[in-house]
Amino acid sequence: MDTPNHSAADDDRSANGPAGGLPPTAEPAASESSPAAAAPIADVWSRTAPKYRIRAAVFLSASYLLFCGLCVFTFWLRSARPFDFSIASYAAPYRFWGDHTQSLNDYLRFPISVEETPVHGVVLGLLFASICSMPICVAILYRFPTALPFLAAVLLLAHLPWMSVTLLIGCALASLRPFRMKFRFGSALVGLLPVLCYLYLATWDSSGASDLAASPTQYSLIIAPWVLALLSACAMMGVVLLIARLVNYRPGAITPVMAVTFAAPVILFHRYIGVDELAYRVLEAEYGPRSARFEQGRDQRDVIRRMINQWSTPGDELPSDDELLAVWSGRMESLHERVLQRTLRAFFEERAEASDACRLFLDDQIRSRYVPNVLYIQARALDTRIDERRLLENARRELYFDFPSASSRQVWQTLLTRFPRARGSVAAGVRLAQLALRDADVDQAEALLAPLCGRSLRPAVPPPTSQTAESIWRSPDPERTLDFDPQPYFFEAERLRELIRANRDDPRFGNQPLAELLKLDRRRPGYPDRLLELAGRYADGLLHDNLLTQWSIAQREPARRHAMLSACAARFPDGDALPEILFALADLEIQILAEHEPARRAAGIERLRAIAGTYGSTIWGRAAAERLRILQPEAAEVAGIR
Repeated sequence: MDTPNHSAADDDRSANGPAGGLPPTAEPAASESSPAAAAPIADVWSRTAPKYRIRAAVFLSASYLLFCGLCVFTFWLRSARPFDFSIASYAAPYRFWGDHTQSLNDYLRFPISVEETPVHGVVLGLLFASICSMPICVAILYRFPTALPFLAAVLLLAHLPWMSVTLLIGCALASLRPFRMKFRFGSALVGLLPVLCYLYLATWDSSGASDLAASPTQYSLIIAPWVLALLSACAMMGVVLLIARLVNYRPGAITPVMAVTFAAPVILFHRYIGVDELAYRVLEAEYGPRSARFEQGRDQRDVIRRMINQWSTPGDELPSDDELLAVWSGRMESLHERVLQRTLRAFFEERAEASDACRLFLDDQIRSRYVPNVLYIQARALDTRIDERRLLENARRELYFDFPSASSRQVWQTLLTRFPRARGSVAAGVRLAQLALRDADVDQAEALLAPLCGRSLRPAVPPPTSQTAESIWRSPDPERTLDFDPQPYFFEAERLRELIRANRDDPRFGNQPLAELLKLDRRRPGYPDRLLELAGRYADGLLHDNLLTQWSIAQREPARRHAMLSACAARFPDGDALPEILFALADLEIQILAEHEPARRAAGIERLRAIAGTYGSTIWGRAAAERLRILQPEAAEVAGIR
């Protein structure tokens, strides 16, 4: 690294002033025989020749840029966005008390879970090892003040305020008198002690630990990244200090190691995880079936209370929950209408936002293995509706997804056509069949339902999984976290096919009655009246008994519902709706009427046995058999119900 124009005395000349201070801008010339020429080389700044100062500044700047990139990458892994300079983004990590306290274990849970993708723990371990070790090495080799910009990057770019504080203490212990030692690796280990305390406190008894640590394997997935971070940090500091010692503290010992520590986690992430998985996990958490935005029940009393507050004068006391529900149940039409409109408007905005987020993912990640999941989430979001009756009755926003919207047809079609083996294709087949029936296209509906029929109603037990190399380095099943249950769709497919086969091609009305029935949403106000209207219009049609059956089931008073169903059973003893009528009667007797009349339970169970024995080939006969296995498993086995 020397040139012929400089002597060894120039190379080995030490800086004026204390070893822990900033490098001087100028110093008096010293001859080879002077005391300054014989002073030992303590750190990078001990070399005062201009070429070494320039090299030191260049290498330090390169290391700092790489370190800033690591901090940005760390924050991106947690939030799926590279930068956020809002006050809230800095205030939240400072809080270390309360139920919503952030901890380092949050990195293991969201957006990517180490339980689903174990290699993510390796990525995080290497990232935090670099963040912990490099500022300490800079403090030792470039002196303490030079490490401050690195600590600022940890605070401002990585959004890790408490780690920046502990690293500040660690850098001081490793580089400042009286704590520093001649054995520099020993000083580095001492500087790592505050970080060790921080890792212990930031991961102890956190919500992430309690959520994941259900087994020894899962517990090890929580601990392993932080153990890896500490061991890797020690190794990185040892390599940096060894290189510095071998080159006699010339500039450039940190930058090569910094480049490797920058590349390793980034390459691992892109090779075994991918940007698409990060984007999908965020999308799934925001808009998926288990997201807070689309939770099926949400109390709206706060919204109603704010509406009342807008009408009241300042200083008026807001009503309690009991008073609020009393006012609400008094059918204040203007209040109902305004709250309903506001709730619907907010919901439609959330639904459009979910669809746009899915569309953006599909445009950016067209080859991702998560495309089927995103198509399912998008179609399900488009089908999501608010149960207005429940909102008006008990001030709760309840969602349902089983009445498909015409706007979701293309998404369902894409899912079924491009990914016929995906789990979501089961839902796609049923939803497209429902939409085809609304258009009176019974042939297309039967063709869509045929592959879904004949499936068992009993949930399948997943086979035991072993931890293979693939599962360690990559999520083995992209659909495992989708929370998709195919059994309701299998049931609906069987029910629709039986309804079609028994009532299609009516001699007088054709397939129009089926289309009219499928256009009715049973959760909309006025649904029973529309059923009764259709029953009157198609009184001589094949679907007449089914329409009256659905009208009877829609009766809200249990006693009236039981009476109407019994009347239907007596009126249509040979109708195709009879198995459904009998099953509805049995369910009513077991679930509701038995609370006041215990004998009703025995009658309901006996009715289930009769349905399973007489109509075992129908969907209702198999549903009755399955219900018997749940209620009386031993009796069902003795009776030969399988």
